Amino acid sequence: MTALLEAEHQPGMAAVVVERGRIAETGTAGLRRDASAARVDRHTVFEIGSITKVFTALLVFRLRQWGWLDTDAPIGRYLDALPVAWEPITLSRLLSHTSGIPNYLNERNFLELMPMDPAPRELLAMVGKAPLEFAPGTRFAYSNTNYILLGLAIERVTGMDYWQFLQDEILGPLDMRDAGPRRIGDRRSIAQGHLYQDGHWLDPPITAPGSAWAAGGLLASIDDMARFAVALDRGELLPHALLREMWRGTRLADGTTASWGAGWELAEDGDVVGHGGGTAGFTGYIRHVPSLRRTVVVLVNRAGDIGPQGIAERLDQGSRASKG
Repeated sequence: MTALLEAEHQPGMAAVVVERGRIAETGTAGLRRDASAARVDRHTVFEIGSITKVFTALLVFRLRQWGWLDTDAPIGRYLDALPVAWEPITLSRLLSHTSGIPNYLNERNFLELMPMDPAPRELLAMVGKAPLEFAPGTRFAYSNTNYILLGLAIERVTGMDYWQFLQDEILGPLDMRDAGPRRIGDRRSIAQGHLYQDGHWLDPPITAPGSAWAAGGLLASIDDMARFAVALDRGELLPHALLREMWRGTRLADGTTASWGAGWELAEDGDVVGHGGGTAGFTGYIRHVPSLRRTVVVLVNRAGDIGPQGIAERLDQGSRASKG
């Protein structure tokens, strides 16, 4: 990890390898903040960005297991006051980014929107008058708007705040004590974010909980993510049959298959599933190999010109090689 840190010029990094329901290796390297000598440790908190979508998708599938949500049902069954074109789009299309609904977050507004704290409905209104980018089910296009809709559906059927439901169902039971959105007067050991852009290091804005919400507003430490990976492997989050369904490629209207399941991206011909996350100052990646029951999570307090997926792959291969 120290070699990777130096090669990539990263401020700090934390990683964990989980094998067959047990923590095999944990590592940290670099500094938590520039202005102090405090090192990254297993309780250093990172913005995990879109890895939040994995948690949201798991909550949707848990509610499906209870009979509270139907992933084949249209989002209009659960939410009102939506654009007419959105109403018949199924939850499964939202989960797999095959809905055609435009992304409210893009390169033009990313840095401006990150420190803002809008309500979920305000995020929807940003693209509510725009036409669908394509007919639902005809192709894949990543859209954070999909997961704002899913977060609202979770709130509608549970009658609870999204963050509270996530706490009650996953964070609390797994003792993920460092995890949660940013809070006023936050006392956690949150790392300082860094942005490398156009050859310069910049001070990025802090991500407010409302700017990405159920699509990317979660913060967590590597200790939290280790607990999450252990529970994932042991089937404590969902039965393995439902997990396998989440990790299956999505069928498109022309008979081809998109390399995305429900909240997870498929790689290496479907042998590997994962999800990346990025905010204005942080990046991360969770990589899971179901056949090996092996998970690698990498969290980095840097954004811009950095590939956490590649780092996770190198750490995975390196730790396997070290064991012969």
